[in-house]
Amino acid sequence: MPESPGPATPAARPHLTGTVVHGAGRGHGLGFPTANIAAGPDSPVPPAAVYSGWVLRHRTGAVHPATISVGSNPTFCDTADVHVEAYCHDLAEDVYGERVTVWFAARIRDTVKFPSPADLVRAVREDVRRSGAVLASDHGRRVREDALAAHRRTTTSS
Repeated sequence: MPESPGPATPAARPHLTGTVVHGAGRGHGLGFPTANIAAGPDSPVPPAAVYSGWVLRHRTGAVHPATISVGSNPTFCDTADVHVEAYCHDLAEDVYGERVTVWFAARIRDTVKFPSPADLVRAVREDVRRSGAVLASDHGRRVREDALAAHRRTTTSS
């Protein structure tokens, strides 16, 4: 059974900044299109897991609720490279090439290899449900507020 999500340490909410790049396209085929994020050189990537968080688009300033996978796609065993993929719960438009910052609110579960893509889809549905609950909580809303405040600071100081 996956572990229950707990809030990230409020004093040190991890985040990373990068550019949305093309991936293998599997997420779209599974019903969960993801923004594949190439982290910038100064953005540490957290340990492999599934997270709940927010994706802030630098171009528009919009913040989207997201379920984020960090790992090597073990169900498909096609690479050892670590990927950061964010499924934005409320975003349907193309964001390729955009600069984004991902704010992590909570860890949902370990990254695991599923017996089949259908089993993965069932798990992702539950991940998205749990992620939504975290983001709707007081803690999740505080992380969103911090993301917006940080974005405002960087856009006014530029």
